[in-house]
Amino acid sequence: MKILILSGHPRAQSFTQALSKAYQEGAHLAGAQTSLVSLSDLELGNPPADALPTKSGWTKDMTALWQELQAADHVVIAHPLWWGSMPGELKMLFDRLLVSGTAYQYEQGQAFPKGLLANRTAELIMTSDTPDWYYRLSYCSAQTNLMKNQILKFIGLKPIRSTHISPVRNMSGIARANKLEQVKNMAFKFLSRQQKSAA
Repeated sequence: MKILILSGHPRAQSFTQALSKAYQEGAHLAGAQTSLVSLSDLELGNPPADALPTKSGWTKDMTALWQELQAADHVVIAHPLWWGSMPGELKMLFDRLLVSGTAYQYEQGQAFPKGLLANRTAELIMTSDTPDWYYRLSYCSAQTNLMKNQILKFIGLKPIRSTHISPVRNMSGIARANKLEQVKNMAFKFLSRQQKSAA
């Protein structure tokens, strides 16, 4: 089983990056092949000023990421919640990478497009300073639903699991270490089950 982990934090030294590495460790223990790609390492170039994004405008890093995405059986995206959404750099990556004719395709007479990345599953790991109960009740899990329904399912990825780690503000070193261990164990247990069912 091949796992792509995208650490969607624009800074290299982040809790999101640590969580991504913890997931990778758990996946390795489960016997999965993994690839960890960090948003902070990607060169995205300049978006087109007067045209819709297309594959021809991809940088080498974006082309390599797309190849990793195509090869993956399970895609994990980790990111922080900033101002109720994902970081702008991550949104720009999606805008430029997940383009029509490559990630999805509209068909004649159909109201909704066909996702071209079907037969893959996905997982979200999001950090925030908002307590989970408040995020769910007051914000109706808006960012999680956006990622699931308007991005990942749109391009064909499903089913989709999600984990919300919060509040991270003032979280002690011990608590952070415990969360890292939890994510590592979560990855190991989930991927172990997936590989057994696929055997």
